[in-house]
Amino acid sequence: MSSRALRKLQDDNALLESLLSNASASKVSGGKSTANNRQKQQNMFSLMENANDSGSASGEEQESEHDEESDVGEQQGSSSNTQPEKVILASKSSRRKKNKKTKRKQKTQTAVASEDNDSDDEEFDKIIQQFKKTDVLKYGKARKNDDVNEEDFFTASESEETFSIPWRSFLSLENDPGFTKFPISSLKHSCKFFQNDFKKLDPHTEFKLLFDDISPESLEDIDSMTSTPVSPQQLKQIQRLKRLIRNWGGKDHKLAPNGPGMHPHHLKFTKIRDDWIPTQRGELSMKLLSSDELLDWQLWERPLDWKDVIRNDVNQWQKFISFYKFEPLNSDSSKKSMMDFYLSVIVHPDHEALINLISSKFPYHVPGLLQVALILIRQGDKSNTNGLLQRALFVFDRALKANIVFDSLTCQLPYIYFFNRQFYLAVFRYIQSLTQRGVIGTASEWTKVLWSLSPLEDPLGCRYFLDHYFLLNNDYQYMIELSDSPLMNCYKEWNTLGFSLGVVLSYLRINEKESARSALLKTFKHHPLQLSELFKEKLLGDHALTKNLTIDDHLAEILELKAYMARFPSLWTKSEEISFLHNELSNILKGYQTGNVTIDSNDKKHGDNANEFQSPFFIEGIPINLLRFAILSEESSVMASIPSTIWSNYEVYEFDVLPPMPTSKESIDVIENIKSFINEKDLTALQMERLQDEDLLNQIRQISLQQYIHENEEPNGNED
Repeated sequence: MSSRALRKLQDDNALLESLLSNASASKVSGGKSTANNRQKQQNMFSLMENANDSGSASGEEQESEHDEESDVGEQQGSSSNTQPEKVILASKSSRRKKNKKTKRKQKTQTAVASEDNDSDDEEFDKIIQQFKKTDVLKYGKARKNDDVNEEDFFTASESEETFSIPWRSFLSLENDPGFTKFPISSLKHSCKFFQNDFKKLDPHTEFKLLFDDISPESLEDIDSMTSTPVSPQQLKQIQRLKRLIRNWGGKDHKLAPNGPGMHPHHLKFTKIRDDWIPTQRGELSMKLLSSDELLDWQLWERPLDWKDVIRNDVNQWQKFISFYKFEPLNSDSSKKSMMDFYLSVIVHPDHEALINLISSKFPYHVPGLLQVALILIRQGDKSNTNGLLQRALFVFDRALKANIVFDSLTCQLPYIYFFNRQFYLAVFRYIQSLTQRGVIGTASEWTKVLWSLSPLEDPLGCRYFLDHYFLLNNDYQYMIELSDSPLMNCYKEWNTLGFSLGVVLSYLRINEKESARSALLKTFKHHPLQLSELFKEKLLGDHALTKNLTIDDHLAEILELKAYMARFPSLWTKSEEISFLHNELSNILKGYQTGNVTIDSNDKKHGDNANEFQSPFFIEGIPINLLRFAILSEESSVMASIPSTIWSNYEVYEFDVLPPMPTSKESIDVIENIKSFINEKDLTALQMERLQDEDLLNQIRQISLQQYIHENEEPNGNED
């Protein structure tokens, strides 16, 4: 058990009260039972104290010795009340005997403690489980009641029509592409599900909690290390350049200048490394979107709605939410870097040219950094990937406004803007890097950040994988509270298979089996086809119980199931949990076959207006965020389930997976893509220059080859 969990338990008053009540009850039972209970309690507290403070055990021994001396003093005082007190020193031999006895006593205590170690661990795990159960059921319900009682949580029409509904009445995003049925005001009370503490985004914070003996000097050495291999000569040049750029790095590696005469920017979630080239100003700036820009964005989502209605909705949203976009600070420099990137990735793929782009010409070109990081991963070089991802995040961190917090209110980034999508991609790749490093808690915090950037649209499908990180981080309370939130219950596409089963597993982990059964029944009613396949393939259940539940023609359900089955073994690790899932699904399927359990037969794959308008959030009936997540996950079994038409008919660039497509003629100029930052004439000229250079290199190679052949033929001719 980690020291973080132990510290959390030690600080909880409810746990202490329960232990004290057990101790008082044990005193009444008898002499032997009292001694055993004291021994067990002492062992448990010693575990807690050893994890938190190495010197607490010695203090406890001193306290016990002091109590023994005070008892002896009281007995002597009672035997001679009238005589004056005399201080009598014991002889050396008696003191030696006493020390030997105390040492023997300590040895026997440690031997007994080591023999009972396994039983104490089991008892300690039960206490932890009971604590989590109490925390979820008591404090979670209290928070939930407080939220419901607060004013302005929902409007009168919203609360009854949207969220006091049974599961089968879930709305569909295909019929509501603008999220008009979701109460935007409820985001104000859902901030607890997102991230507002930048310290938790630093992996060092989790390392300190996991390993208390890490010194600040060691962490300082980590920050001063280079993120990529650099020669000593290059490092000296960077150090010289650093002296010319004021406010670069600072003592905490979190200062970056924003231009001559401007105040230095304090970074929020990244730290400057020694091999990063100092620059006077950043690459991007952060702009607050105006009402007209938000109106254009919503007209892309809802081209069939009235403009006045959309404008009214935008005005309501701006009361709660601030929308931003990242844009280049220097348009000319951005166009040059984009043209080089476009030629090196799309027109004439060249890895060496791309690496040269970020190493010499444009060291903070975000698409290039992300693309090179992906290339290194595929080449098996994961050591340099983290540094490139951190440098890409640094570009956005440098442009971030001072008042920004990732709580879904102060910063939302519409996905139609190109550099906004680059920030989404950088965060997603960084979460994957943190997972490979084993920093699961930090990865879960970054998942909150990624989701908060657009919690309604959820363009990269956080709802399909957030349960993975929070279950591995043992954050069951977060899962259970989120299951009652409108963020998961407004639309049927939001209540995903992975999250629904994650709620079941969360209840099981706190030993709430009845709640787990209810959650599993709700999951079956919402995902009957997927659970029936999971029952057959992973649980080896009876195929006869899954009659009339075929998933063959349901592309979206198949893709979501494959994505969950790829991480099923890492979540359902205990045999008793798998047995529970098998037995309960067997009972539910038997009830379905007999008619006692009913589901909503929704055979209509597309919305009612599918013939008139194709939702921008669906491609061939599959949620586009599910497709993006499946492609970015790079799981072979998941990507194999993607229809072939997705690869052939749509843009699936690695630096921009399935970018938004225009829904009307007016929205063509609204949506940004890589060509929005490229001048076609300059691109053609640059392409001609590269072709000429390639022709010249080919001629040189041909001449060199002919010369080599000619030189090697002459000796042979002489020999003949």
